[in-house]
Amino acid sequence: MSPATERPGVFDSGLTTPDFAACLSMGLEPLALVQGFFCGQLAGWSTYQAAVVTNYPCGYGWGGGGNDHPPPGWLGVATALDEAWSTAFSTAHQRLVDEARGLGAHGVVGARVEMSHPTNDRSSEVHLYGTAVRLAGAGAGPLWTTRIAGHKLAKLVEAGYAPASVLYSRCTAVMYEGCYMEHWGPNLVGAGSPLEPIQDVHHLARSRALQDAARQAGGHSLYDVQLAAHEMEGRTTYVSCQILGSLVRRVRPTMPIAAPVTTVGLDD
Repeated sequence: MSPATERPGVFDSGLTTPDFAACLSMGLEPLALVQGFFCGQLAGWSTYQAAVVTNYPCGYGWGGGGNDHPPPGWLGVATALDEAWSTAFSTAHQRLVDEARGLGAHGVVGARVEMSHPTNDRSSEVHLYGTAVRLAGAGAGPLWTTRIAGHKLAKLVEAGYAPASVLYSRCTAVMYEGCYMEHWGPNLVGAGSPLEPIQDVHHLARSRALQDAARQAGGHSLYDVQLAAHEMEGRTTYVSCQILGSLVRRVRPTMPIAAPVTTVGLDD
């Protein structure tokens, strides 16, 4: 292949053998493994920095409370924390794009995303890597990225879509129990009964993460979606919902599906 002759040495790729072959069959020339990386420190934050969305009433029905009475519970979102992770992702993604563009690539396929706390819960690490590809005869244009490769990418193009970008959205919902929960209100919540604040914190995290994904998508479609929610329970419950997917854009109308033709019948 030409990359091997243009750059002496070992040819690297993050693709499996079938995905590599599928790229060649589509006219995509794999160039090299490219990556984008970000490691930073998250600003200090606490539950009191969460923007309150809903206040829960006192489980006893007390209005003013007292010195020995915990405050009512509330539900909120840690917007600053989510914005910090989104900035970390966008920075790593831009570095991935810059490295691929430096190779003369038109896109990056099979992009993988790794996110973690390398030292403690106030640190952030984002690593994106994938295979830069070039399409022979294609002109200059925005460099695209996608998490998919191989037959999935081939079927996507066959259906009239082209990859646009990798999307990441996130929402961290925070629920402070206060005096609402059952251990502050004996016999007020029966055993086995669903607790509304617990349901609310999960719903808020998922719904806002999906809303943010839809906002980022604009007029594009979201494909190959991965949704993951992580919960930490206690007096204060955190639910972080993260969405990863590939934005795709329609480039031609859907081809009509041919009418089925009977080849054999069960009564034959």
